[in-house]
Amino acid sequence: MRWTELRPIQVDAIHEILQSDNHLIITAMTAGGKTEAAFLPVLSSIVDDCQEGIRALYVGPLKALINDQFLRLEDLCERSGIPVHKWHGDVSQSAKSNLLKKPSGVLLITPESIESLFVNRSAFLPSLFAHLSYCVIDETHAFMGTERGAHMKSLITRLSKFSANRVRIIGLSATIGDIESAKMWLCPRDSQNVGIIKGENEKSVRYLIKGYLRSFAVEQAEDVPGAEARALDDIEATPDDLRLTDDIIKTFYGKTALIFANSRARLEYYADLTRRMLERRSIPDRFRIHHGSLSKSEREEAEDALRSDMPTATFCSSTLELGIDVGNVSRVGQIGCPWSVSSLTQRLGRSGRRGNEASEMWVYIEEDEPSDKSRLVDRLFPELLQSIAMTEMMLEKWCEPPDVDRFHLSTLVQQVMSIIAERGGATALVLYSDLIENGAFGNVSKAEFVAILNSMGATDLIEQTPEGELILGLNGERIVRSFDFYSAFASSEEMQVIHKGHRIGSITASPSMGADTYLILAGRRWKIIETDTDRKEILVEPSKGGKLPYFSSSLGADIHPCIRAKMKDILCTDDYPVYLDERAKEMLRQARRAARDSGIMTEAFVKDGLDVVWFTWTGSRANRTIALLGKHFAGFDVSDEGIALTFSKADPVSLAHKYQALLVNPPSTGAIASKVAIKALEKYDRFLHEDLLNSMFSRNWLDMPAVAEVIRAAGHAGSVK
Repeated sequence: MRWTELRPIQVDAIHEILQSDNHLIITAMTAGGKTEAAFLPVLSSIVDDCQEGIRALYVGPLKALINDQFLRLEDLCERSGIPVHKWHGDVSQSAKSNLLKKPSGVLLITPESIESLFVNRSAFLPSLFAHLSYCVIDETHAFMGTERGAHMKSLITRLSKFSANRVRIIGLSATIGDIESAKMWLCPRDSQNVGIIKGENEKSVRYLIKGYLRSFAVEQAEDVPGAEARALDDIEATPDDLRLTDDIIKTFYGKTALIFANSRARLEYYADLTRRMLERRSIPDRFRIHHGSLSKSEREEAEDALRSDMPTATFCSSTLELGIDVGNVSRVGQIGCPWSVSSLTQRLGRSGRRGNEASEMWVYIEEDEPSDKSRLVDRLFPELLQSIAMTEMMLEKWCEPPDVDRFHLSTLVQQVMSIIAERGGATALVLYSDLIENGAFGNVSKAEFVAILNSMGATDLIEQTPEGELILGLNGERIVRSFDFYSAFASSEEMQVIHKGHRIGSITASPSMGADTYLILAGRRWKIIETDTDRKEILVEPSKGGKLPYFSSSLGADIHPCIRAKMKDILCTDDYPVYLDERAKEMLRQARRAARDSGIMTEAFVKDGLDVVWFTWTGSRANRTIALLGKHFAGFDVSDEGIALTFSKADPVSLAHKYQALLVNPPSTGAIASKVAIKALEKYDRFLHEDLLNSMFSRNWLDMPAVAEVIRAAGHAGSVK
C-alpha cells in the first residue's frame, strides 16, 4: 500500500477504538476506507498481545466479499506478523484443519460458516474464541431487519460467551437510515455505548431518469431500424423495450458498468435482447450477466471480466450491490424503480469509486401508455413518481430506518435446534437464558417462547427426556443434518398456479394472494379461487373483470410512508427535476394533470368509473392493513395498488362510514392476520402454530396506528369527488 496520509474517518476510528471501550458504527460511502478505518486500530491493539486464539472476527455477507477483504487484510498484516484466515465453503480442508490446530489472528467468515462451526466443530469453539476481542460486521445495512441479520446477531452473541474478553462490535455501512435505530439493532442491551463515525459522503453525481411509454399496439420502434425490429419480433419485445435496449447499448457499450434490475427474469430478458440486437448489428457482445441463480463459475467469469482491461457492462441483481471489488465501475444503470432509497444509494455508490470521479447513474422507467380505458392509478405513472420521490429523498440524505423490533421466530426455531445440536441437549431454561434473556431475541416474551417450544415438540423438531432436557426429535435430526440448515433464510418459495388441472406456471408466495384476488401470468388475467399452502398450489379461473389486476409477486421491500408522502408532494409542485429526460418530464406533466383533474390532492375518495379509489399516501404496511380490514371486516372487493386502494363497484359514502366504524371498534391485529392465507414466509415458519404466525404477521406486516391516522385524515378531507 502506498498511502501518503490517512483519511479523516480512519484517524477518527483509531482514536475511538484505541482510546475508548465503545462499540462502533463506521458509515461512509462505498470505497470510503471503512475497512482500513476498522482494522488499522484493531490490528494495532492485538499486534503485541500474546493471547492465543482468534482475536478479531470479520463477518461478511458474501464469500466473494470475504475473498476480496482477505487480500486487503493480508496486505495490511504483511509486516505485523498477524495471521489472516478465511473460512467458507470454498476454503480447503487443510487450511481449516491448520486453523483449528493453531487458532490465531484474524478470521473472515460468513454467518452460515459460523453456524457450521457450532453444529460440526463445537468442541473447538472454546479454544478458537477464548480471547476474541473484536467482531467487525461488514455491509451492516444488508443485515438489519432481516432474518439473516437476526441469525448473525445470535451467532455472535453465542460466540462471545466463549471469550474471556468483552467483545467489541464494529459495524461498517455505506447507508444508515437512522443512527439511533442502528445502534439499538447492533447492541440492543448496550446501545448507549455505541460510538458513531461518519465519513464525508460529498461527491459529484451525474444522474438521469429516462421515461418510456409501453404500447402494446403493433407498431415499429422509431429509433430502431425496421429490419432489426422485425428480426426481434420472435421474443415478443415491445417497441418500447427495443428503444430501452438501444439506449442501454448507446450508454453502456464500451464502459465498465453495472446494470441493475429488480428481478432475474427482467435481467435475463434485457441481457438476451441486448445480445440479439448486437448480433444483428454484427457488433461484439461486451455485456455479461450476474445473479444468484447462475453457477459459481458463470458469476466469477462476469466478475473477472469487470476487473479486466476490456470494458465490460454487466446486467446484475443485488449480488453486485454490495462491496465486492469488480474494478473501476464508471457508471451504473437501473431498470425499473429500485426497491428502496437505501438500495438506490448503494447502487449509485458502486460507480466513481476511484479518486474524484463522479458517480453516474441512468434509471430507466417503463410505464403503460395511457388510453381512454386506463385506470386513474396508471395515469399517474406510479413507478416514475416513486423513482423521483426516492431520488429526492436520496439527495436529502435520507434512507429507510432499520426495523429493529421485527419478529424473527423462524430464525429462533433454527437457533433452538442449533444450540441443542451443539451441546447434545439443553433445558428450556438454558435456551431461554441464552437466546431470549441474554440473546438476540429479546423482543420475544416468555409465553411466546413456551409456545414456540410446544410447536417444535408437536412437529417432532424436539422432544423432552425424562430428566427434562430437550433433545432433537427425528424431524429435527433430519433438518440439522441437512447442508441447508446452516442458512437461516430460504430462497423464495414458489407456488404452482393451476387452472382445471393444467399447470400455468409458478409465482413467489405472498400474503397478498388469497381467494378473490387477482394475478397476471402467461399473458392472461386470473382470479384466485383457492390457495393450498400444503400442496403449494394456487387454483385460479380466467378473470373477466374489466380492470387490469395489480399483483405483486412477493412482499419485497415495504415502501416507507415518507416516500409516499414525497410522491404526493411531487404531484403538488410545478418544478421539474433537472435529472428527468424530456419523455419523463412529459410523463410527470401528464401525471400532475391527472391528479389535478381527479381531485386526489384534496379529496380522500375519488371515483374512477364504477370504482372508488382511496389515495392514502401512506406506507405499504398501513395500506395492507386497510385492504385486509375492508375485505374481511367490511365486505369490500378491494385491491392494493401500491399508491392507492381501489374498491370495486363501491359506494363512497358507505366506504367512509364503514371505515369510521372500524376505527371506533377495530378488530385485533391477530384477528386481521388470521384472514391472511399465506403467512409462513420464512424458512421454519411452517413448524409454528397458527397463533404464533398471526402474532408475527401482525408485528412485521401490519400497522394499525398508521391506519387510524389515515382513516381520521379521510374523515377530515371532505366530500367524495
